[in-house]
Amino acid sequence: MQRNEADGIIISCDFCGTDWDGQAAMVEGHHGSVICLDCVKKALKAAMVGEDKYKCTLCLRHNIPASLPRWINVLRPEAVICQECLHQAAKALSKAPHAEWKWQGGTE
Repeated sequence: MQRNEADGIIISCDFCGTDWDGQAAMVEGHHGSVICLDCVKKALKAAMVGEDKYKCTLCLRHNIPASLPRWINVLRPEAVICQECLHQAAKALSKAPHAEWKWQGGTE
């Protein structure tokens, strides 16, 4: 997510609202959507299926079947990440040396 401030453009996590400090590990999706490492970790533990089709905030696909797991942070329910984007973000962050975190392919 991006917003304009007097100092310039501020980038923040779509899922928790944390502003990027230029150092924190984050992954960017389409059209400036962003998810931070903390949200990726939470999502890996809590992703679930829902009752309705949905749209992913990161890849912008819509009408994703309800049976495909997704994660929604209750603090920002307008942002949804599909399982495919979640796993892709986890893999990317595992390769980022500054993230100091490795995903083993599970729910850690």
